[in-house]
Amino acid sequence: MELAAKLTPLCVKDNGTFVSPDSFKYCARVIHHELGNVLFHAHCLRHTHGTILAEGGVNPKTVMERLGHKDIKTTLQTYTFNTEAMQQKAVEIFEQSLQA
Repeated sequence: MELAAKLTPLCVKDNGTFVSPDSFKYCARVIHHELGNVLFHAHCLRHTHGTILAEGGVNPKTVMERLGHKDIKTTLQTYTFNTEAMQQKAVEIFEQSLQA
């Protein structure tokens, strides 16, 4: 089987056609300029994706691969954020280990 036949695009329309990065860039420009959300840009979705996965306990290497990074440092320093939920989970895990 050809490699291309094994790959399924991550982003497709309801009819199954591929959604290109340019589609997202256009939507981001609309949100940024026309809707006036000046802090929003296309990469916000990548940051959110990485952070949600990290917050859910997904292995950092898996997050790295999903975002297409070659270096874990890029993923950890740029695309994942330490959220309040992560901080709380760390406290809970530590407290549970003290009670055991």
